[in-house]
Amino acid sequence: MFRLTLLLCVLLACAAAVIGFLIGRPSGIGGGIVTPKQETSIHVTVREVFPAAEFISLVYRYTSVIKDVNSKEMFGIPLPGTEKKMLAVIDGTIKLGINCKDMKIDTTRTDTLFIKFPPIKILAHELHPETAEVYDQKNGMFNKYRATDHFAIEARQKAETELNVRANIDIIKQARTATEYAFRSFLHALPVIDTIPVVFKWN
Repeated sequence: MFRLTLLLCVLLACAAAVIGFLIGRPSGIGGGIVTPKQETSIHVTVREVFPAAEFISLVYRYTSVIKDVNSKEMFGIPLPGTEKKMLAVIDGTIKLGINCKDMKIDTTRTDTLFIKFPPIKILAHELHPETAEVYDQKNGMFNKYRATDHFAIEARQKAETELNVRANIDIIKQARTATEYAFRSFLHALPVIDTIPVVFKWN
């Protein structure tokens, strides 16, 4: 009886040692290697989720009046029968925004996310000839409107409109405000940035 009790005690001690060894042993391949905990960087996260393409923040639709008076000249003197005139109205659409690859992130601060946007620019500009209305067009006897003339007039009108839009502070401010609102909403939807203040700057 004493031998049986002693044998049971020895077996229990061995079993406890084996269980303790298995519990204390690290799991996985190369269990003796301890992997350090990786910290999530808000700057790395922002760079990964930001789009690399262009971001349209404002669509500006307009109606433009086209006036054209043209005549052929010789030595600075208009030639008779060559004067032509046109008065038309045409619609256009300008898309303003930024190029996301030009955005800069300040990595010197970890308590606040500072992002610098590139200047607002015109990303696309289209005229809609299908909506154009010609109110007055007079061809000269020896100088008539051709397709190339219309293309040149449209190109000139687009260039003038773009200059006016770039100089319009109110439109640029609207595009900036829309950009900030969109990116702030997007960033605060990320759990890692939800509680971090975001500050925007502009070039």
